[in-house]
Amino acid sequence: MSLLTYLREVKVFLILIIFIMLIVDVTMLLDPNLSNSVDTLIYINILSILSVVIFIFIGYGNYKKKIKKIINSIHNIREEHDDLERDYIYKNVKHLIEENEKEVDSLRNELEDINDYMTNWIHEVKIPISVLQIIGKRVNEIDDSRELSKQINSEVSRIDKLVEQAMYSSRAGNYNSDFIINEVKLEQAVKEVIKKNKYQFIYNKIDLNVNQLNKTVLTDKKWITHIIELIIDNAIKYSHMGGKIEIYLKENEKGCELHIKDYGMGIVPQDIERVFDKGFTGENGRKKTKSTGMGLYISKKILNKLSHDINVISTPNEFCDVYITFYNLSDYFNVT
Repeated sequence: MSLLTYLREVKVFLILIIFIMLIVDVTMLLDPNLSNSVDTLIYINILSILSVVIFIFIGYGNYKKKIKKIINSIHNIREEHDDLERDYIYKNVKHLIEENEKEVDSLRNELEDINDYMTNWIHEVKIPISVLQIIGKRVNEIDDSRELSKQINSEVSRIDKLVEQAMYSSRAGNYNSDFIINEVKLEQAVKEVIKKNKYQFIYNKIDLNVNQLNKTVLTDKKWITHIIELIIDNAIKYSHMGGKIEIYLKENEKGCELHIKDYGMGIVPQDIERVFDKGFTGENGRKKTKSTGMGLYISKKILNKLSHDINVISTPNEFCDVYITFYNLSDYFNVT
């Protein structure tokens, strides 16, 4: 190891010494009682520099001894073990490195997911805030306060929803430990979401048709409620003013499907396969500046971990049907 490399290692210590010397020099030069002692100040600086140089060389010598000792230990291990033992050690070290790299990559991907979502969310949340500011300026100009109240409630509801989505997204990187599997009544979960989003339905004049949802499934109530809300929010967003949304169940031999179907813009065929990709907004997303392209991506990840499934069927300008599949009891033993 060269002296230059060692100096880089102890550069913080050297900077500290120089800083202290500067403080002492400036203090003595500014003090009227000490300003005439320039010769003494130079003598002190020389002694300090010599002391620092001596200690650097002493430290460098000790550091070289430690490095040499480590290198000798490695050589001794190589000489003491035969080829088979060295191969065994090499394979174990390689395995540990690979496992560590996988964990680092996984954490990096999760952080990138969260960062991408938060970046989009920050831009999106500015929209309802700006709208509220404009509406606030119109309060004194509009006599019909009822319609104005609907607009305000709708925008406030959107802000609340965006904040909640950001909160859930920040937890998405560690959702395995956050699962609590219980029996959940789908009807109750859907009603909670509808009640929470009632101003959005009223403001957009959405005709909501909820069929019998008398079904209990094994899932995480908090996460499934959030995902249902994301899907319903998309259904409202891509519906026409005065449109229609249906929520109903289908049962088959594999389990049951919760369908949330809107009769709005629909999805073009080339976008169907990519709606669950991270950040993908598609043709409709470019028309709607409010889209982040993260809701369905996060929903897919979480539902897969819960051993559920999510799919989309759509015809452009006719309908979009997003449905969650809850498999029968035997499949839930795969929940991680």
